[in-house]
Amino acid sequence: MKSFGLRFWALTVLLSLAGLGPKPAAAFEFGQKEIDPDRVVAVASPIPNGGHQLLVLEQLSDRRQCWEENGDQVEPLLLQFDFTDICGRGTDSNGYSVRVGGQDLSWRYDVRVLKTDSELKLVAWSVESGSNPYLEIGKARNVDGEFTAIRLNPGWRMTKRTYNGQTLGHYYLTHDQDLNTLIATAPPRSLPGAVTPSETPTALLPRNPSSTLPTIPTTIPTPFPGRSTPTAPPGQNLPPSAPSNQAALLGFRYRVVVPASSSDVQAKVRTVIPDAFRTLINGEVVMQAGLFRDRLTADATRQQLRSEGLRASILEIETSGVVSPPPRSTPAPSRRPSSTPTRVPAGQILVAIDAGHGGADPGAVGIGGLQEKEVVLDIARQVEQILEQQGIRTLQTRSGDLEIDLEPRVATAESRGADIFVSIHANAISLSRPEVNGIETYFYSSSEGRRLADSVQNRLVRQTGAVDRGVREARFYVIRNSSMPAILVETGFVTGTQDAARLRSSSGRRQIAEGIANGVIDYLR
Repeated sequence: MKSFGLRFWALTVLLSLAGLGPKPAAAFEFGQKEIDPDRVVAVASPIPNGGHQLLVLEQLSDRRQCWEENGDQVEPLLLQFDFTDICGRGTDSNGYSVRVGGQDLSWRYDVRVLKTDSELKLVAWSVESGSNPYLEIGKARNVDGEFTAIRLNPGWRMTKRTYNGQTLGHYYLTHDQDLNTLIATAPPRSLPGAVTPSETPTALLPRNPSSTLPTIPTTIPTPFPGRSTPTAPPGQNLPPSAPSNQAALLGFRYRVVVPASSSDVQAKVRTVIPDAFRTLINGEVVMQAGLFRDRLTADATRQQLRSEGLRASILEIETSGVVSPPPRSTPAPSRRPSSTPTRVPAGQILVAIDAGHGGADPGAVGIGGLQEKEVVLDIARQVEQILEQQGIRTLQTRSGDLEIDLEPRVATAESRGADIFVSIHANAISLSRPEVNGIETYFYSSSEGRRLADSVQNRLVRQTGAVDRGVREARFYVIRNSSMPAILVETGFVTGTQDAARLRSSSGRRQIAEGIANGVIDYLR
């Protein structure tokens, strides 16, 4: 019993640090540390839908300048070099939250940038009740397409989250007054003359997100033609969904959906839940906002969507007839490198290769109309070929120019018992920033995922000579919901001069494929 208690405590701590633990824990466990206001800046960062998001930049050391200010305009210089240990940044709800009167309000208030005719307002927006007023934190000039400095209102400042005396990378927008006092002096929820408020997350794609700079432009797919949407009355759930053995196989019991009759509705859902994606349930087009193992979390997500005027419902997932997946053959981690590389056992390893986007969703579009979906499919096929030649079995989640949602990609790998999941993408920023180039690899949470990401990133950079943008942790759907070691590789910027040339050429794509495949082989050895 003692060892179980220790494991449960450790799990609770990890979930809390990841922002996934029970609601009361955050306010109870976390403290704050002051930051020199001259070494941190709040920025209104433009995103593709015409809105803005909050971007927090911190100067950790003086080796390189992290940003440059010219009046109200801010230029994030950290795009131009490896900013590890030099610059800190917070790009979405995983990177910052509101702390008032010593309480972490991350479960009760979102941080949003509201756009009015004349200015931008940084606010804390209640997700518990549509009638609660917002708390105004700061203001910025409304300059379309520009990074502008947000000046915090009197009483507000930025601090950093601490846990057991350790300083974390999470930023707080902090006020010392208690919440009730701030609410009493807050303006009404509606904003005269304002555009309809909407949350503006780091990215509109499910690969969030969470944390990649720069923001990735995307084309939001249109609904299937000729389909009607569910019409459940407000406050009621839709009819039960059809059995979903794949979701149930992963332990999920509830799904939150929103009827999606138009691309506007789809876009609005994504502004609240970046991981949301379009799918068909009972022949109807809906946006799936999430899969959940417990009803409480599903209810919270439904309420968050409804507070934005979206008709969210909870569907129970059928669990009858679900069989356990076949046992995995994941290799035991190698604690120290061997001078003589061991051979990967032929036919015993299955690698799932996931080419991003496809069909009506081109992904990022870059120089000369270069489309992400076409580039990554070619790379994925070549990775498959190289691995098969080495006796490693492969599974493609997308074998052609098909539009496949995120859940089936993960579920296919899970149901086949894949040992590794590799998602292949291409990055993008504005076409006006062709100097931004480089490869980066993402993992989520696990040490094995980190080891796989390190291995692939190292091989890719050596193989291609591309700019090394490093290995980072993120909450992209496909790696967050995979039980095997999983990574997401950004093979370069389709908007970057150097990267676009490499991604467009057959020899360049071959180099990338060899780098990914050899990185996987290094990991397996």
